[in-house]
Amino acid sequence: MKYAFWALAACLSLPALARPGDDRLVGVTRAVISAEHNLSARAIEVELESRSGRLVYEVDLVRGTTLHRVTVDARSGKLLTVEKPRIENWLRAWIDADRLRAGGKASPLGARLSALEQQSGGEVKEVEFDLRHGKVIYDIELATAAGIGEVQIDAQTGRRLELAYDD
Repeated sequence: MKYAFWALAACLSLPALARPGDDRLVGVTRAVISAEHNLSARAIEVELESRSGRLVYEVDLVRGTTLHRVTVDARSGKLLTVEKPRIENWLRAWIDADRLRAGGKASPLGARLSALEQQSGGEVKEVEFDLRHGKVIYDIELATAAGIGEVQIDAQTGRRLELAYDD
C-alpha cells in the first residue's frame, strides 16, 4: 500500500519538477510511473534517448501479451507518443512470448523503482527486464553516492536478488 502512495505522489508531482529553461530531467522512475498509469500496462524496460535533439525516455510496456512503446519527454514528463510496434509484436509472439506474458504479470515497476530510490538515496538510470530460469528479473542501473550499481530484483515480489557496483 505504501508503494501505491509513493507512485501516486510521484505521478502528481511530475509537472512541478520541470520548469521552462530548466535542465533537470524528471527521471526514469517518474517516466515509468506516468507511462504505466496512462496505458494501464506494466513497464518492462526504459532508457534515456535523444530524438531529433530532444531527450526522451523510451518505455516498453506490456498489456496482456502485447508490447507498447511510449516516449516521455525527459524534461517535462509529458507523454509524447504511444505505439504498438506491429512487426516487433509479431516477432516477439514467436520468439519471446514467455517473456512478454511474464512482463504483463509483473508488479508495477514504477512503485518498485520509487522504493529503491528512497531506500538507496540513489537515482535509477536504466531498467531491463529478463526471464531467467523461469524467474522474472529487473536489471536496474542505479547511481548512488557509492557509484553506479547494478541491482537485480524479482519482478513479481520486489525482493532484491543481487547488488554489484562498477569499479
